[in-house]
Formats: sequence, C-alpha cells, structure tokens
Amino acid sequence: MSVTYELDGDIATITLNRPESFNAITAELASGLVECLSRAGAEARAAVITGAGKAFCAGADLAEIAEGYQRSGPNLGSVLDNHFHPAVNALVGASLPTIAAINGVAAGAGLGLALACDLRLMTGQAFLVSAFAGIGLAPDSGTTWWLPHHVGISKALEITLTNRRVSAEEAVALGLALDVVGPDELLEKARQLGEQLADLVPESLVTTRHLIRSASGRAFDEALAAERDAQHRLGLSAEHAEGVRAFLEKRKPDYRNSSR
Repeated sequence: MSVTYELDGDIATITLNRPESFNAITAELASGLVECLSRAGAEARAAVITGAGKAFCAGADLAEIAEGYQRSGPNLGSVLDNHFHPAVNALVGASLPTIAAINGVAAGAGLGLALACDLRLMTGQAFLVSAFAGIGLAPDSGTTWWLPHHVGISKALEITLTNRRVSAEEAVALGLALDVVGPDELLEKARQLGEQLADLVPESLVTTRHLIRSASGRAFDEALAAERDAQHRLGLSAEHAEGVRAFLEKRKPDYRNSSR
C-alpha cells in the first residue's frame, strides 16, 4: 500500500509509504491520501501526515511521469488536475486539523503537501526545498500560494529561484514549522499536538483555518462579515453551549460528548 492508515483514539496517522522512492507521489499515492483523509474526517478529530523511511515526500515520481511522456507526450497539466490537485485540496479542505510530521526531505510537490497541512513539526535532519527550478519547471501543488503567505514575496522568490534547502531550524525561524524535534520523538510529539487539538471542536478549528487563509484576499469589511457568519453558525452548536457551561461551572469542556 502506498499510503497506510492507523487510528489511535481520536488521532489518525496517515503515512506516505513508498520509502524506496522517498515517498514520491504516484497516482496511487495521491488517491490513497485522498481516501485516508476522507476516512479520518469520519472517525478522527485530528490527523498526522508523515512519510515512511528517510523522507517525508520527494515530490512527483518522475519515473511514472516519464512513462506518460512515452505513451502520449508531456501533459503535466493533466497530471496536476487529476492527481496532485485532489490530494492538496483534500488537505486544504479536510474536516479536521492536520499536522505534518516531516521526518526528512519535503521537496517539490511534497513541499506543497507539507505546506497544505495546518501545522508542521520537523526533525533536525529534515529540510524543505522547492526543487522545481532544478528540472526546468515552476512550483506547483499550491507552493506559489503557500510560500508568499507564510514568508512574504521576497523570501518566497529567494527560496524557489535559488532552489536551496531550508533547514528545519530556518523553517521554524520563518514560521514554516512549529518546532524541531528528535527523530525518535517526531510521531509522539505530533500525536500529542493532535490530542491537544482533539480536545477542541473540529468545526471551530476548520472554520478558523478557512477564515485566516482567506482573509488576505478580502477587504476588511468582507472579513468582518465572514467572521460574523461563522460566529452565528458556530454559536448555534451544541459544542458552543457546552463551552459556555464549562466556563461558568469552572471545569474543562467535554466536546467529544457534547453533540451526542
């Protein structure tokens, strides 16, 4: 299986599982990621995305793409539309918070996958690299959107045009990652972070994600209107009622059972 799935309590762990090719993305891996995220949305409250072996994800499987060239000629637009975009959109639109546990290189489209997650942890050996300039292409899989939003236009240009590696320490300094942890601690720390998020209300977290990511494309009054609409909807929920009761009763809210 090119993607594996494990559920432990409220936390789903989704592992890109092609270690022999540094978890390079094939059509099968992309569709497997979409399926696992859908499953996690139905039965978990947070998801950890990681890679098997020494890499998080080395980007597109160029061998598979080259086979497509031989059959029908280059059509990278079709590859993106049919495989890469559904995978990235599944992360962006996930119905639960997502954490990338980056255990090695996240390159090319793999960088796009990592940046599409809500939060990121990295080991000291891990690094981020755009990689596209090295093969005569432009960044894809959302990288041209994510990087400027995270680090600004000038730094995004510098990272992508020079094709240099961004270390885990620099990623933290730039706000691309939360922390650098030891390789033996990575999954444990990611799952602990997932448990913190699982104690909250998934719909609240997903709504917050949407509001923050879309705010820069809105005028201020439009952002206020979006916040108002979100608050009205969330304010009608059983989870909000439980949160208010817990605050007044000076106890921890039980969101897991509040809507049952």
